[in-house]
Amino acid sequence: MKKNSHKLENEVKNVKILITYHSDTGNTEKVGKAMKEALDEEGQDVTAIHAKDVDASSLKSYDLVVIGSSILGSQLGKHAKALLTKVELPPKIAFFYTCQQDRAYPKAFGRAAKKIEKEGTSKVMGEFHCIGDALGMEGALKEKMLGSMNPEQRKEAEQHFEDIKGRPNAEDLAKAKEFAKSLIK
Repeated sequence: MKKNSHKLENEVKNVKILITYHSDTGNTEKVGKAMKEALDEEGQDVTAIHAKDVDASSLKSYDLVVIGSSILGSQLGKHAKALLTKVELPPKIAFFYTCQQDRAYPKAFGRAAKKIEKEGTSKVMGEFHCIGDALGMEGALKEKMLGSMNPEQRKEAEQHFEDIKGRPNAEDLAKAKEFAKSLIK
């Protein structure tokens, strides 16, 4: 009898999860869908949907909401930001974002996380950062930016654009899946 009780205590509870994202180029959506796939494999009840299509009043009905956004100009996407400012949040929340830089943007969700923790209405479970290809940067804009740089900076920037092509890649998506799984352990 004790053996069965112990087994039940170690099983992962089925959690109702929403993964929502603001994605301009598809990079953030790709990461969100990889997270959904990982949680589906764990037997969780997961919905993944673009933030613009989320009924904000439904967030409270989830056990965990994972909000993702692309970062442009150090700013969250407007649909992700709206979900953080106008609604009652679920008991647990986590964040993920994609951007062209290989350094994390600690302020991306930082202010929201601090506010959430201060209010004490939700527990912030973690944050995941992933590099994304510069798919949204048009040729003329890219050339203007590169043209304003000295030759050394331009060479570094051109190499960076080359290095991030195809990101998020399989390795990035595997890390996203591991992050997602860590949220339910």
